[in-house]
Amino acid sequence: MVQAGAYFDILDWLERRETWDPPAFLARLQAAYGTGPITYLDAVTSNGRLRPQRILHSQRRDIQLIARSLQRKPAQEQLLRVFSALEPLQLVSWQNTGNSDRVMLGYPLPSLPGRHNCLLVESSASRQDVSAWCRVHDRDLLSLGAIFNGRMARSKRLAPGGKVRKHPLTRRERETLAWIAAGKSYWETAVILGISERTIRHFMANARQKLDVVNNAQAVAEAVWQDLIPRLAEHQLP
Repeated sequence: MVQAGAYFDILDWLERRETWDPPAFLARLQAAYGTGPITYLDAVTSNGRLRPQRILHSQRRDIQLIARSLQRKPAQEQLLRVFSALEPLQLVSWQNTGNSDRVMLGYPLPSLPGRHNCLLVESSASRQDVSAWCRVHDRDLLSLGAIFNGRMARSKRLAPGGKVRKHPLTRRERETLAWIAAGKSYWETAVILGISERTIRHFMANARQKLDVVNNAQAVAEAVWQDLIPRLAEHQLP
């Protein structure tokens, strides 16, 4: 059941928040509109495949499960449809729920060049009920999703208070990421930088944690997008 005045309640909540907590926003959106779990996806596409760069979820404990499910072919095929659409789509859920009729709603969001963003909203209602729900609430989800996406883009570049965010990575972490981005292995990077492979693994683990990503490919993409490491074409990379 949708809460009365849900749209403006969420806008007021966003304005009152002193710190930016994306999963809390998604959880509040889920509660206000009476949906199933909500996922925010920031991705790029390459050679017909989708590569998630940032995944956020209204239920924080499920983030690893969601990340794995997005790598499956049924998810990839449907997400590519969402990213090429200009309006919300009803999708067949690819989650392992045992219910093939469960609906996933895909909301494409305005994105920065080279990126694709969307909200994925799970629903356990019948298709007929989902259609009626969408006619009433799609506009709210698209609008709130666009506001959320803009806040996400801004939060990457600004610290609280509107100041430019300082590099979250150390010099060694940025160097390590740059060589990993160039295709070097941990061992090769260790030889190049004159340190142990164990230290390289430590730097990469720190970088993944600071950039809030789950693997090295996402860490490289996120760091390059934020201009935290040298571009791949710069002279210090082969």
